[in-house]
Amino acid sequence: MKDYSKQAEESLKKYSDFLEAQGCGKMEMFHNLLAEFNGTPYVWGDETTESSDCSGTVCASLNALYKKNIRVTADSLYRNYFTVPAEDYDGIQAAFFLNNEGKAVHVAGYMGKGLFMNESSLEEHGGTPRTLTELKRIYSPFLFTRRKLKEGKWA
Repeated sequence: MKDYSKQAEESLKKYSDFLEAQGCGKMEMFHNLLAEFNGTPYVWGDETTESSDCSGTVCASLNALYKKNIRVTADSLYRNYFTVPAEDYDGIQAAFFLNNEGKAVHVAGYMGKGLFMNESSLEEHGGTPRTLTELKRIYSPFLFTRRKLKEGKWA
């Protein structure tokens, strides 16, 4: 990991500590941590606010929230961590886009107020908050599903 990436990772964790000290709950903290990726350039395989891909954005936000260091793909997030169907907007959740074989090929973390942080090479300005309608249009060839983080799975 590059030095500036390590600094960006530490900065995100400090922001998480600040949010916790302010009395924010885990869901609100996750929303705020995702917002830190607004404008972050897309770089496949990266996971900091300096550069990130879709799963890196979600993993880095969860890592800052739970003080972990886990890095997995969008498909692994879908299969192993976000396993509870989302019927409302309570809890930590994400939108997943599946190919015709059922593999998650994209993830966008839910950041509250009807917006998802979309970190994608398709975004002109890097990480961009998008509505569900916008995401479904951008990723129209893929099957959409929304899931919650299973309680205690990342913690």
